[in-house]
Amino acid sequence: MFIGKVVGTLWSTKKTQNLESLRFLIIHPLNLNKEPLTDIVVAADVLGAGRGEYVMVAYGRAARLAVGDENCSIEAAVTAIIDRIDIDESMTPLQVDALKMMSA
Repeated sequence: MFIGKVVGTLWSTKKTQNLESLRFLIIHPLNLNKEPLTDIVVAADVLGAGRGEYVMVAYGRAARLAVGDENCSIEAAVTAIIDRIDIDESMTPLQVDALKMMSA
């Protein structure tokens, strides 16, 4: 799993049948040891996360279980919308700054 920020929504008029009921978000993963990653992840969302929110994302079987269909053809899914993160102040300054920025 990873923590990321919702930066957009993906719209598709044609998709496989087992994806028809799913909404997809564009997630920017947060790497606490470096600058935020430049890669993005497309994740299925059944929780209703919105742009600018921080989310927890699962991969693989955990993602398919999160959307309620083990046979669904997805690789990533939002499993939680993050309300708050409590951090250990002994972390490196960059890690602390990144988490404080998320909690603001």
